[in-house]
Amino acid sequence: MNPRLQAHMDALRDLSTANHSHISAGWMARHLQQDTCLEHQSNRRFLAASTIKLPLLMAYAEQRHQLRFQTPYRWQATDHVEDSPFFEKGSPGQTIAWDTLAEWMMILSDNAATNLLIQALGLPALQAYIERLPVPLPHTVLARLMMDADARAAGRENWTSPQDMARLMAALVQGQCLDAEATRWVLDILFRCEDPEKIPFLFRPPLEVANKPGELPGLRADVAYIHNGHFARKIPPTQAVVMAIFCDGVPPEAETACDLWQAELAQILWGLLCP
Repeated sequence: MNPRLQAHMDALRDLSTANHSHISAGWMARHLQQDTCLEHQSNRRFLAASTIKLPLLMAYAEQRHQLRFQTPYRWQATDHVEDSPFFEKGSPGQTIAWDTLAEWMMILSDNAATNLLIQALGLPALQAYIERLPVPLPHTVLARLMMDADARAAGRENWTSPQDMARLMAALVQGQCLDAEATRWVLDILFRCEDPEKIPFLFRPPLEVANKPGELPGLRADVAYIHNGHFARKIPPTQAVVMAIFCDGVPPEAETACDLWQAELAQILWGLLCP
């Protein structure tokens, strides 16, 4: 392992020791033009948290022009679940376009919007979509709604791995999963994600980052596409990297430090892949 990378992994061990915990990390980073890769425990299964919303958004993008999604959803108070910031501002009876729900799901990770899309598309159909994607995602399972404590207690969880998420982001960016219009629509949403605390935190223009983070008690995760082009102006990049970083076993008092560790790791991985 590269000495700088090894030193950073040692820093995670020191963070664990300082907090009397056992924080474990898995990550994968791939340069899309050179097809070079760096990884560590990339095949390890982690709880997916909100990173599972990436394949969900892609499944919706494939079907969003269907007639059933042209009738807006009508807000119902019973659809509200924890961590739903947009729904907390709404009012019963309000109509909301399905595309807007998809944006809410990703940009501020609204869980009520996520559940509405899962219910509309269907859990079995979504898992079937994941399994028929053109890249293998052997560790990725969508088995429950967001914030479903009963499902979690029964052992039904959403799972993935850093390798699965990095593969999925690469396949999306390279147009292997969706047509050109749907691909650009999905990436436009990801570039507007408003949670910059992990992979995007230390990147500055001209580099651009599209990402989807995830958090659960004990878990910090992010999957991202980083490039030196200009997405809005359709300027193609000469350097483009996808990466996924997951950490679990994170105690509450170490969450902020772990976010920063992930941000610093992302910088190191970019620097090694794009010297």
